[in-house]
Amino acid sequence: MAHMTRRFFTPLEKSAGFNRWPDGFTLLELLIVISIIAILAATMVPNFVGFDSEARISATVTNLNTLRTRVSLYRAKEGEYPSSLNDLLTKSYDDMGVQQPYLEKIPPEMISSKSGNSILEDLNSGDDPPNDGGWVYFKDKAKVIVDITDPLDGKWGKSKGEVPSEW
Repeated sequence: MAHMTRRFFTPLEKSAGFNRWPDGFTLLELLIVISIIAILAATMVPNFVGFDSEARISATVTNLNTLRTRVSLYRAKEGEYPSSLNDLLTKSYDDMGVQQPYLEKIPPEMISSKSGNSILEDLNSGDDPPNDGGWVYFKDKAKVIVDITDPLDGKWGKSKGEVPSEW
C-alpha cells in the first residue's frame, strides 16, 4: 500500500486559494448529477405506471375463474346449477365430514372500482347486463361474466380495447 504524503503548497498557490479543500459542489457537478437522475427516472417510471391496472385485471380474471369453478362445484355436489350466485354463499357441501360453504364471500371485480365491486346480478341470457360493474350470473346458462360491457380504454395498458364481459 502506497504511503500518502501531504502536499505542501507554494506561496503562489496559497495566494491563489489552493491551500484549502472545496466547500461544496459546483453548479456544473450538481447539474450533471440531476441530469443523470432525471434520465434514470424517465426510463424507469413507465415500467411501473401500468402495474396497478395489470394487477387489477389479473385479480378480476382470477376472481371470475373462482366464481366459475364454484358454480361447477355446486353442480357436481348438488346435481343442479345454482338459481342465484347468492346460493354459493348460503349453501354448503360435505367435504369429508366437514360442512364447507361454496364461497365465504363474493370476490370483488376490480375494474369498475379500485376498492372492488361485489355486486351480483342474476339475469336470463336474453337480458342485457346493466354495465355497472360487479358480476352477472345468467341463470339459464349458468354462466358468470364481468358486468362491464364497454371496451377498456388506454389506461388499462395492454388490455386496451378488451371487453371484460367477454372474458
